[in-house]
Amino acid sequence: MKIRKLDKRYNGYQFWTHRAEPGPQRGHEARGNALLNFYDQREYLTQNFGVGAYIEEVWVLSRAGRAIPLWGFDTDGNIFLREQALTNYMLAMEKWK
Repeated sequence: MKIRKLDKRYNGYQFWTHRAEPGPQRGHEARGNALLNFYDQREYLTQNFGVGAYIEEVWVLSRAGRAIPLWGFDTDGNIFLREQALTNYMLAMEKWK
């Protein structure tokens, strides 16, 4: 798992500061483990910071004047984070290795 600082090259940079990437997954078992980790990460973040947003929803929330969650996700298994969610996630990363 890798944490990447976002800039204009990356989706979600307007709303979050960092992205947690799952890394390469070779084989069915590795892909299955990555999907379980992705599910567990979303569950953990939801319990601690409320519901996150799918990356495609965020621009609609922004245009509607709604608050953007501290975390989000996409279909590639990436988790987008900022502020307290980023700090908490980094401290808990060992759970998902």
